[in-house]
Formats: sequence, C-alpha cells, structure tokens
Amino acid sequence: MERYEDIERLTILGIKALVKGARGDHVLFKPKKLAKIAGLSTKPITLTLVRHALEELRMKGLIDLYARTSRGYKYIITRDSPLWKEVKAEVME
Repeated sequence: MERYEDIERLTILGIKALVKGARGDHVLFKPKKLAKIAGLSTKPITLTLVRHALEELRMKGLIDLYARTSRGYKYIITRDSPLWKEVKAEVME
C-alpha cells in the first residue's frame, strides 16, 4: 500500500500527464481515472486518498469541482488554471 505522500505526488504527476495530452481547452476526470493514469491501485481507500489530494488542490484554486453525482466526483482543469499554464509551459520548453 502506498503512503499518502506518494499518492499525492503520483496524483500530481497524473494530472500533468492529463494536461500534457489535452487537445482542447479543458480536462475532465474522476479520481479513478486519475489513479489509473498515475499507476495507483483502484481500491476504495486509495481512491479516497486521491480524492483528498484533489480536494487540497481545489482549495488552492488549481482545479475545480465539475460535478458531484451519486456516482462520485468529477473534476475539471481549464486553460485558465495556473496549473494548466504551468504544465503547458513545461511542455513548450
């Protein structure tokens, strides 16, 4: 089982991979999709920790909550986000 610090780091790396591969002006994802991209387990406890890491990023204003449904949370990163601009600047270098 991964430690929280590792999950947090891999979550950020997964977000960067999503943004790098984006062809539009936003990226929409759920914690499970992000866990798969980051190479994490999709067990419920791991997904809870991924969601917690995403909520911390949301509180900092780096990502937004798109929807909360009976099937879980959906997050969105738009091109106006500081995180999007940072990742795209890294790609350009």
